[in-house]
Amino acid sequence: MLRVAALVLGLAAAPPVARTVDEVVVTLHGEPHRDEYAWLKAGPDDPAVRAHLDAENRHAEALLRPQRALMRALEREIEAIAYVDDESAPVGRGEWLYWTRQRREDEHPTYLRRRVDAPEDQAPQVILDLQRLARGRDFLDLGVFEVSSDGRALAYSLDEVGGENYTLFIQNLETGVERPERIDRVTSAAWSADGRELVYTVRDDTYRSFALRGRTLGGDDRLIYEEADPRFDIYVERSRSGEWLIARSGSATTSEVRVARAAAPAGPWTVVADRVPGHLYDVDHAGDEFYIRSNRGAPHFRVVTAPEDDPAPAGWREVVGERPGVALAHLDAFDRHLVLLQRERGFPRLVFVDRATGATVRAGQAERRRGLSPRTGEIVDISPGDNPDPAATHYRVHLTTVHAPDDTVDLAFADGSETLVHRRQPPAACGRKSGVFAAARANDGTEILYMYFAGTGPHDGPRPILLEAYGSYGFAWDPDFDAARCTLMNRGVDFVIAWVRGGGELGEPWHEAGRRRFRSNAVDDLLAVAAHLIERGYTTRDLLAVAGDSAGGALVASALNRRPELFRAAVLRVPFLDAVGTMADPTAPLTTTEYEEWGDPAVRADYDVIRGWCPYANLGPRAYPALLVESSLADARVAYHEQARYVARLRRLASGGGPTLLRTETHAGHAGPSSRRAWLHGRAFEAAFLLAQLGRAGR
Repeated sequence: MLRVAALVLGLAAAPPVARTVDEVVVTLHGEPHRDEYAWLKAGPDDPAVRAHLDAENRHAEALLRPQRALMRALEREIEAIAYVDDESAPVGRGEWLYWTRQRREDEHPTYLRRRVDAPEDQAPQVILDLQRLARGRDFLDLGVFEVSSDGRALAYSLDEVGGENYTLFIQNLETGVERPERIDRVTSAAWSADGRELVYTVRDDTYRSFALRGRTLGGDDRLIYEEADPRFDIYVERSRSGEWLIARSGSATTSEVRVARAAAPAGPWTVVADRVPGHLYDVDHAGDEFYIRSNRGAPHFRVVTAPEDDPAPAGWREVVGERPGVALAHLDAFDRHLVLLQRERGFPRLVFVDRATGATVRAGQAERRRGLSPRTGEIVDISPGDNPDPAATHYRVHLTTVHAPDDTVDLAFADGSETLVHRRQPPAACGRKSGVFAAARANDGTEILYMYFAGTGPHDGPRPILLEAYGSYGFAWDPDFDAARCTLMNRGVDFVIAWVRGGGELGEPWHEAGRRRFRSNAVDDLLAVAAHLIERGYTTRDLLAVAGDSAGGALVASALNRRPELFRAAVLRVPFLDAVGTMADPTAPLTTTEYEEWGDPAVRADYDVIRGWCPYANLGPRAYPALLVESSLADARVAYHEQARYVARLRRLASGGGPTLLRTETHAGHAGPSSRRAWLHGRAFEAAFLLAQLGRAGR
């Protein structure tokens, strides 16, 4: 059946054939690793590399040429859903209300503000117009956006290429004039209490945030702290109370937090708890205490307090203990309340705790505690909104479903009641407004939860399904809204999210069970869900597609090496594919900070595991499903050549199966292009590829 795919897509010319070389790129534990396509690492400016990538793009477009009319229709539909006139709900900061405005004809939003006491019909002040700044550029992305406490200055950073090299600018909001400061490679920033100094972090050549610095406006720039451990990077922010600067050094499994008075950013900086392997914690502040979410002695985390003058662990006092089966995912501290975002059997749930009495309030209506919307019965994701006011009487959240974009809701601290403050225009249709939880069993008996969302059409037999998973970094993948996915669901494709080990849906222990030397668990879990969907009759091998982004792409590619026969088609979006080669190069971007997630190949036990699941190293003579691999030329996280080398090797080794396509965005980073035209074309191309493979191209 898979061989029919070429006919579905069109009989295009033979795919590009990359030349091969005999090159040993690395020797690990006495084993030489040859890479016949290492020459593709030369860089996008190399004429031979660029010619090959251009040829791959032409081949991909030619193969999908029979679906040109479908792609045009998909582009129009995706555009109508993704680009609408919209204004966010205003957020109060001091004397000002801040919000964004997005016009349907623009690619980027405009940032606005108005004084709290000004009439609503008064024209707002434009403080940052990204649409204007993007003119004449192929790419633009906003990083830092920090307004000083007095509202007089804005620090913001821009990436103009896609490589995540953000340059920081400072604007005087009273005059609209930009200051002369330009700071490269900024990753985070926070203002001092008086707005005269900026504390910020910068990255090195490997994209690790390694240094915490301070700059007095119009004055000196100095180093505050440099992180020597290559596994750790740094992030800085200001506490909601406004009284403290908080700098967190962290790896995948360990953290260390430094604090300093916002009124005295030069220090002293105090370490809250010295780093201990396996101890993860983060810090907030309210009143005269630090509030700390910690997994010390509590794998699912607990909350403790510490006095400002001596925050060391010896003085910690527990205020919220660990509960079996309840993962404490996030903590926010306010003047009178704590907000706990918890996960119970994967479902997100908000709890408010009165700081004075310890009394708790379950936020939202009862149904939401089970992850279901009381209005529609849909499975919803709950994510914190922008909550800068320490004296707030409510907590702002975003409620998202697969079928519609965010509702912005304010939940009252007093009783958990909710007020809808903003609803973005929903699509006319996006599949069926329902979802169910189900479970498969992995080889070791572990229960693997998944969410099933139905597309349109009759459900009286096997259905086309798009299965997706991520399973890395402890990231919890909850239902999200995606305009391109709506076009698939409206054409009868169902959607499934699998919560595989390595993610954070069931807390940090779930992450631990799928990282480093347990990485094969995540692959087992994804295959278990795929097999379960087929065994239950929900779909068939000829109607099942699988997709993954970045680390999720590594997961899917590993699964294809093990059981390619389970799937009709696969999409790998900027996937991490050469785990052996990349992790063996400590000079490659982000490698050293990834050792605790993926392992260090210099360590024999880690090497054996990585070698066992590495997608590139394990390609072989199999019949792979139809495959679309998506790449970005400026991607700083996963280099374009990982995808290019993978496709070249797979084509050479595969023993039949579907076509393998490589599309490389020439002006994009890891998150894809910022250009509307390029983004729409890429999403429509992917959707048309999947519909053609799943027999829905004519719908």
